[in-house]
Amino acid sequence: MRVARTAAVACLIPAALTLAACGDSAPDAEPTTDTSPTASAAPTTAADPTGDGSDAPGDGGTAACASTDLAVDVIFQQAGVAMLALTNDSAAPCQLDGWVTLAFERADRSPVDVAQRQVEQPGPPVATDLDPGESAFAGVKWAACDPASTDCAVATTVRVGAPGDSTTVVARTVGLDGEEAVGELPIADVQIGSIQPSTQGVVAW
Repeated sequence: MRVARTAAVACLIPAALTLAACGDSAPDAEPTTDTSPTASAAPTTAADPTGDGSDAPGDGGTAACASTDLAVDVIFQQAGVAMLALTNDSAAPCQLDGWVTLAFERADRSPVDVAQRQVEQPGPPVATDLDPGESAFAGVKWAACDPASTDCAVATTVRVGAPGDSTTVVARTVGLDGEEAVGELPIADVQIGSIQPSTQGVVAW
């Protein structure tokens, strides 16, 4: 399934709010079942893909997207909710299937540890072939937290990795006005939704 890139995805946070106010990307291994209960999610899996699957063919013979093939927007919807728009920025078709990985960094580019899990929301992943310029989508939810708390991570940069790729790329964080949002993001207990071919339902969970 294919969809055109929706850079004009609406429902973003007000420009006056910084990342800290919106408060919505990473381990390396295949998803494994998370036994902790989740009120609104289907069975969850631990974020942990391994290896670089950029050369592996996807369904139908389409090569899997590498992280470096993608331009990623983190589009804030409301407090604790964001949509990922994963656009094929390469010159050739590629496929996304599964879950992205997320990594967070401080202003000095040092890594920030954040507890996160992959969830089957809004359902199982859908293998999505992307021509150049086309996008797939995923939802991200997290708990707001007090930056002074020891279990609260404060990040300024979000990095995103394609499924099966151990590398990540810096994502653009976008506010309600469509402008790039900057600031601190206090974040904890991140849930990463499955990759889908359209925006329908990706943050409605």
